[in-house]
Amino acid sequence: EIIDNERTYFNDILKLYLADDALLRTDDVALVYYGQTYLPTYKGGNDINEKTLKKYVAENNQLKIYETANKILAYNPVSLNALFYAWLSSQQLLKPEKETKSYVNKYLKILEMITTMGDGKSSKSPFRVINPDDQEHVMYGMLDIENVISRSLDTKTLCNIIRVTPSKKFSSGTMYFDISRYLVHTSKNK
Repeated sequence: EIIDNERTYFNDILKLYLADDALLRTDDVALVYYGQTYLPTYKGGNDINEKTLKKYVAENNQLKIYETANKILAYNPVSLNALFYAWLSSQQLLKPEKETKSYVNKYLKILEMITTMGDGKSSKSPFRVINPDDQEHVMYGMLDIENVISRSLDTKTLCNIIRVTPSKKFSSGTMYFDISRYLVHTSKNK
């Protein structure tokens, strides 16, 4: 509703997010992150730039990683892949510390929001992500999961169910990730 009826408000919150405003609340980060799925630019990680980014990561081409990640962030400022690789490549390329911190701050704010809005321990309180790749960032970047045992999709709840070896930050052996926004979007575009 906010995207459709209060676009100015959404744009104001987006500006605060882009400016790394310290007063940004968890709900604001959630609005920016989940709100992306209602914008015409949302591709769910399935566009040519996302695929190109993965290619450059495999090649360890830091300059191309940096350029491609920033290209993605121009139209999808909440892409965890782009934020993560922009952060790493900006460090490798010795970019200004303020820029490097901006990437990591946004990345961590999104991860904190995802793990605050749900506990991931059931399909009633899953971690909600807008791109299946974001699951990996939550597991490895936030919860220190080291071993994934199996993965499956519950077609009723639209949750990925991932069996893991528990960690100090996640004590359960099963994680639930709601990927419904991604699935709705990709089913429309087939």
